[in-house]
Amino acid sequence: MKKQATEIQSNCPTCSTIPSTEESFTISFAEDWKSPYLAFFIEGILPTNSKHAYKLKKIVKRYFVDESTLYRKGFNVEQLECLGESEAHQVMHEIHAGECGEY
Repeated sequence: MKKQATEIQSNCPTCSTIPSTEESFTISFAEDWKSPYLAFFIEGILPTNSKHAYKLKKIVKRYFVDESTLYRKGFNVEQLECLGESEAHQVMHEIHAGECGEY
């Protein structure tokens, strides 16, 4: 089957061209800690594990979604944006590279 696909692709003028960097991209989905919360708020889906579903139902009262962004309710009625791992690393890098430098 792989040989047939290669043969068909090599004979097709559209498929044989190499895409430019503007046309090629990769989409990857990585599940982080926010995924169950967003699935519950946006689609109403609970985790299949009953223990995780119970925990989510109990904790979900502290969170809310605004335009597909997850927030946690602060103690002083402030909105705290929930960050993923890569976003948190970026914020920490920006903070540590600020006025104080590497201090």
